[in-house]
Amino acid sequence: MNKLKQSATRLGLKATLLAGGALFAVAATAHAQSGASPASTNFFTRPLMTGNWNGARTKLEDTGITFNGFYVGEYANGVSGGNRQGGDFAAQFGLGMDVDLGKLAGLEGASLHFAVNQRVGRNTSADYIGNRLAVQEVYGAGETLRIVEMSYEQKFDDGAFDTKIGFYPMGNDFAGTPLLLDFQNVGFCIHPQNLPASSGWSDYPTGKWGGRIKWMPTTNSYIQAGVYDVNPGYYAKENGMKVSTSGSTGALIPVEVEYTSALGAAGLPGHYKAGVYYDTSTVKNAADVTATQNAMETGRYGGYLLADQMIYSFDGTPKRGLIAFAQVSYSDPQTSVYESTLAGGVVAQGPFASRPNDFIALGYVRAGLNNRTINAKELASRGTLSGLSNGEGVVELGYGLKATPWLLIHPNVQYITDPGTFSYNKHMKNAWAIGLQTKVFF
Repeated sequence: MNKLKQSATRLGLKATLLAGGALFAVAATAHAQSGASPASTNFFTRPLMTGNWNGARTKLEDTGITFNGFYVGEYANGVSGGNRQGGDFAAQFGLGMDVDLGKLAGLEGASLHFAVNQRVGRNTSADYIGNRLAVQEVYGAGETLRIVEMSYEQKFDDGAFDTKIGFYPMGNDFAGTPLLLDFQNVGFCIHPQNLPASSGWSDYPTGKWGGRIKWMPTTNSYIQAGVYDVNPGYYAKENGMKVSTSGSTGALIPVEVEYTSALGAAGLPGHYKAGVYYDTSTVKNAADVTATQNAMETGRYGGYLLADQMIYSFDGTPKRGLIAFAQVSYSDPQTSVYESTLAGGVVAQGPFASRPNDFIALGYVRAGLNNRTINAKELASRGTLSGLSNGEGVVELGYGLKATPWLLIHPNVQYITDPGTFSYNKHMKNAWAIGLQTKVFF
């Protein structure tokens, strides 16, 4: 079985490397050629790989129906430190459809959203390194086919009021920093990871029933609140198609505000978010590490502050520049083992005039382990454990090469400190991992 797994991993890696390399080589050649056909028809310059479907895509969009699809493949290899050396490959495919009911049926401001996702592969962090913050963000949620979204959205007053209800990942609307898609480690994956780890919060691709109301008092600010089902059963591999509420343990109520900035004459963009949540579920106390005390707590809470701001423009416009980001989030110490997230870094968007769509990303993220859990674990060990770490850290540096408008090739290197934090193993050595992420948009 191990040989089969290793063979599958090698085959997946080879396929990704060969496909990405071949596409890049051909794309680079195509870009260098003169007299290329228009971007709407040229394979290497059109915005999406599958193109306009001989005009059918535009016709559908004119009637209100927009299709989208993507593929993300990620390989990571732990080259030193951790439990042992080795690597795995993981990937996901996503398909979606948005229906503008204003165009299709005359219902002004109304829309429908549908999405499915399929994940496959293995996790280098689990199989080799042994750390908590997975070196492949695409791994998780059961590696199965999932219904991601079935929702109805209604906007009023030219978008000043926006309501949404249905089955979808609440992280689609709350606590997101899209800039962090420029990283491969899950610690940077759009949202602070203690939120889903320490509450009934859910991020893509795990959907749940709920809804939210958003109000934009100005064109550059909003306040929103929602109510979502808390249902641990949605995460199980066998429940990828589950949409029933059986197994619900409570409700999660998030509230968030955002301010969007445009600094200076160039209008350098920035986003500042603050949010809190309360989960009504009854769960185990974080200090009950032996699961023998039957100590339960009702209600979980937390909050977060997120910011990203372009601080320097390379060409005097808001399209290319240096963007700084910072995140801090905190979860209820009575119930959370993964208690906090602290992150920060910079992304150089369009670092070279000749490569305006490439990026260079450098970031640090720290996952904080609850000190109450550490103290209880050390006490329960009767002296065999002491001096445990209270946080795992990751530094990631990567270069995103936009080979074509629809193809991204993103090599990266990650350094993991205290990888044994969440397994209470203080003797595990710091680890290095190299990664390669490929994204294709259909």
